[in-house]
Amino acid sequence: MSTTPATPLALAPTGFTLWRIRLVTLLPLGAIAGLALVLADHPAVSQYGLSALTLAMCAGMVAANTMPKHWLTPLAPGMQFARHHLLRLGVALYGLRLTFGAIAALGLGGVVVPLVMLVATLLFGTWVGSSFFGLSRREAILVSAGSAVCGAAAAIAVSSVVRTDDKQTAVAVATVVLFGTVGMLLYPWLYELATQHWHLPVTERAFGIFTGATLHEVAQVIASGKMVSDATADAAVVAKMVRVLALGPLLLIMALWPRASGGEAAGGRRNWRGLLKSVPWFALGFVAVMALNSAGMVPGEWKPGLVALDNWLLACAMLAIGLHTRIGDLLRAGRKPLALAAVLFVFLMVVGALLCAWLV
Repeated sequence: MSTTPATPLALAPTGFTLWRIRLVTLLPLGAIAGLALVLADHPAVSQYGLSALTLAMCAGMVAANTMPKHWLTPLAPGMQFARHHLLRLGVALYGLRLTFGAIAALGLGGVVVPLVMLVATLLFGTWVGSSFFGLSRREAILVSAGSAVCGAAAAIAVSSVVRTDDKQTAVAVATVVLFGTVGMLLYPWLYELATQHWHLPVTERAFGIFTGATLHEVAQVIASGKMVSDATADAAVVAKMVRVLALGPLLLIMALWPRASGGEAAGGRRNWRGLLKSVPWFALGFVAVMALNSAGMVPGEWKPGLVALDNWLLACAMLAIGLHTRIGDLLRAGRKPLALAAVLFVFLMVVGALLCAWLV
């Protein structure tokens, strides 16, 4: 009788079985996302400016922080599928709402502000994190990248290039979730405060550029923008895509920068593999879909259905993100990285507002 233990790999579901598990566990998430879409259109809810994406994420967060963890564990495959694949597909399909004319309408400031904020946040965060909070340069870069570029995706991508450990990556992602969620709920209130109470001449387009240039996650940008208006969301997504598309060149620079990557030959080979895996293909998909839409190659009768599908995909992703957000886990992530992320959160809002007032 053999005593060789079974390997975890042999027990892990693969192929058709894995996809069946993902789809089955996605069903309840999809149903709740559909309910969020219906509720968002109800007058009692829409009067407060709450989009389906915001409702879905808040529902997920409430469930994650009130229900026992083992109740949600069976849904893990569907949650992971929604957070990764459905979110990226939803972002790509968002290009159906935009054309290259929308980018031109943003003007030079709509491109310059996101890029300047990216570079400034990364440099400022690396300096503050290593000089004042005592973090290693790599950890400071990791936390700063999550705030500067595109949230958790950037943190994970940068971690594969600068070779941080899993704990450091998890901490960086936690800071993105925490402050990105705060910003998502705070920004619409700031717009109302600026326009209704302070009577500042802030246009929906300008606030959309500010949102896209300073808020962390793509999904958070869309949800926050829609709480103001569709025009704000459209401008925010275009500005955000400028930052997302800059992730590729940023990773290349880091892979070639010895002080960031470590400079070892073997490490360099690992960095190149990480670089290839970290290309933001969903951003390129967004540009491709927007190009098709700009060329009039998407039939008009298809658009309402595709836009509705896109809203559902994004709502599923936001629900899954909320279900993965436990306040206790975020607070235990580490005081120094959280402090750095808090400083960067304020830096993004203040400097981003000043740049938008000057250039937009």
